[in-house]
Amino acid sequence: MLRDPIGHHLGYNLALADAAAELGHGPVLATHREFPRDLAAGREVHGIFREDWRTAPPVWMSRNIHLLRVLEHFSARRFRADLTRIGGEVNKEDILFVQMLAPRHFIQWLGWFSSLPAPPRLAMHLGYQPARFGSPAVRDALDGLSPAVRRRVNFITDSEKLVPAFEEVLHTEVHHLPHVISFEISPPEARPAEPPVQFLSLGNARREKGFSEIIQAVALLAPQRSGGQLQFRIQCHHPDHESASLLAGGRPGGPGLTWLKTALPDREYVEELVQADVILLPYHLDYYASRTSGVFCEARVAGKPVVATEGSWMGDRVAREGGGWLVPDRDPSGLAACLEKIPSEFAMIAAEARALAENARLEFCRQAFVRGLLELVE
Repeated sequence: MLRDPIGHHLGYNLALADAAAELGHGPVLATHREFPRDLAAGREVHGIFREDWRTAPPVWMSRNIHLLRVLEHFSARRFRADLTRIGGEVNKEDILFVQMLAPRHFIQWLGWFSSLPAPPRLAMHLGYQPARFGSPAVRDALDGLSPAVRRRVNFITDSEKLVPAFEEVLHTEVHHLPHVISFEISPPEARPAEPPVQFLSLGNARREKGFSEIIQAVALLAPQRSGGQLQFRIQCHHPDHESASLLAGGRPGGPGLTWLKTALPDREYVEELVQADVILLPYHLDYYASRTSGVFCEARVAGKPVVATEGSWMGDRVAREGGGWLVPDRDPSGLAACLEKIPSEFAMIAAEARALAENARLEFCRQAFVRGLLELVE
C-alpha cells in the first residue's frame, strides 16, 4: 500500500486477514498512514507507511536516470524509517506477510528484519520479473542474513512457473502458494448452447493484456456481431498510453458491442463475470509467459471458459485441463478466427469449464492460502 492510501491489492489483503481470523489468529493490517479506516470494516489497522516517491516521480525527474537514482535512495531511506515503526509491535511468534515486493522494498525488509533482537517469521511474496532481483544489492541483502535469521525467512510466488526462475536468481528455496480470489463467486450454472455467445474482457485497457488485438478482432468480426452470433463487453478504464491512443482514434462500434468505461465495484464485477459466456485473455507472452492472472483464476471459479494465449501461464493451464481455446501471441486475425468458431464448440468447452470450477474454488480460496502459509513458516 505504498503507491496510494488504499493500495492496489486491498481486497486480497482483506481476504487474507479474514481467513487468518477464521483460523483463530489475530490479523493486523500494516497500511499507508492515510488509509481510510472505514474500509477496514472492524479489522485491526496500524498506519505505518508513507507514499513511495519512486513509484510516481515528478515529470521533470522521470527522464533523468541520475535524479531517479537519488530519488530511489531517499525513498528507500524513508521506507526503512517507516519499517522501524513496526518493531515494537511484533514478537517472535508472529508472522509477517509482505506481498508483491519490488527489489528496493525487498532489500529494506531484509535489512530491518535482521536488525531485530528477536525476529518473528517473515514470508516474502515476490513480485514478477525475477531478473529484477538479480542485482548485487539484493545478493548482499541475502548474504547479510545470519543463519539463525535466514531460517525465519521464506520466499513465495503465486506462479509455479516462476519458482525455478526465482531460485536461480536468489540462490535459495522458493515456494509456490496459489493466487487468492478476494470475493465470493456463485457456483456456475449451465446455459443453453445457442447464440449469441457473449465475450467479456475485464481489467483496465493495457497493451500487455492484448487490448489492441481484441479491438482489431472485434472489428474483423463485425458481420458476426450484426448477425447476432457474437456479443462483446470490453472494459476500457484507466488505459495505458498505447491503449489510450487506440481509443482516441475511435472505438469499434455497431451492434453486439458494449464498452465498460469505469472501474467496477466487486459486486458489479462479479455480475459481469457470471453473466458472460467466455472470458478473453489474449495476454502477451513477454509479460504473461510465467506470471499469473487473477481474471483467469476468477473465470475458473466461475466455471467460465477462456480464450488464452498459447504458451502463457493461462494457456498452459488450458492445455493441461481444458475449458478454453488457445490463440497465437499478438495475432488479431488468429484471435478473430478462434472467436468465430466458438459458437459451434461452446457447449462442449463450457461443460469442461464448469467441471473445473469446484477444484479451482478449493485451489484459489483464502483459507487454503493461509493454511499453506502456516505450514510453510512453522
